[in-house]
Amino acid sequence: MYDVFCYGAISLDISGRLERQQYEHEQATAIDYRMSVGGDAALAALTLSSLGMRVGLAGSPIGDDPMGDYVLWSLEKEGVKALVQKVGKTALTAIVLDRLKRSTITFHDNTPEDEIPIPDDFKSSKYVYVDGCFGRNGAIIAKAARAAGIPAQLNLDVPSIRNIGLFDVVIAGEEISKLISDDPVEAARKIYEANNGLAIVTLGEMGCICCDGAIVSVPAFDTEAVDTTGAGAAFAAGFMYARLRGMSLEECLEFASAAGALKVTARGSYRKTSAAEVFDLISAHKNRL
Repeated sequence: MYDVFCYGAISLDISGRLERQQYEHEQATAIDYRMSVGGDAALAALTLSSLGMRVGLAGSPIGDDPMGDYVLWSLEKEGVKALVQKVGKTALTAIVLDRLKRSTITFHDNTPEDEIPIPDDFKSSKYVYVDGCFGRNGAIIAKAARAAGIPAQLNLDVPSIRNIGLFDVVIAGEEISKLISDDPVEAARKIYEANNGLAIVTLGEMGCICCDGAIVSVPAFDTEAVDTTGAGAAFAAGFMYARLRGMSLEECLEFASAAGALKVTARGSYRKTSAAEVFDLISAHKNRL
């Protein structure tokens, strides 16, 4: 049995920081480049495993290619059970960082969603996590999880907006929440009205807002941001860990926020984070108040 079964995007991420400002028609040079597993579901799975959870992962096809071999090796090394078929090409994401923004482009096979398998393993997990990139398959998993009494959490993206009502917990990043309302509090309320569970809107340096009928606001932790890639997945993983540990709603949000804050202190898509580190950050923050 898995503590959490994650389903969604799996890729190989290559990220680099621009050496200097790029001008039009100029070849850019990136330094401090990193390679790691990427994709929201995969990053959430890795973070959960580093927190001590038993995790299964499925979703994007993994190709019989060097990139796929590296992804599977990395997942296995970090204790994540990958339940994927080797078909097509492994997705590859290029991430470019500069002082003002982060730009990404993902190269992937256009595999029809109904040809991407959904393992039955999720039915024996304690918790299900779905990132929003697969609308059809995400809905299938959420319906089956609800029928089996398994809590299901969604990281909202455009293909899954129509599925909000199928999930017990819905997390929306600041940009995607604007498709629901420009006001993050109103966006959280509207998501809650659709799923009658928990609706969370993350706001980066401004913390997060949660609606469970009432509005709860949790501030962000003050850490030095080096790379925000993967922060949303770390937040989602932290929230699931805290829920499975029986923490209160505010404690879950606090733990999730701290997990995300630790991620941004490291370059690359993933930072291995222990539960002790998260609790230490929370304690240090409270001691400064």
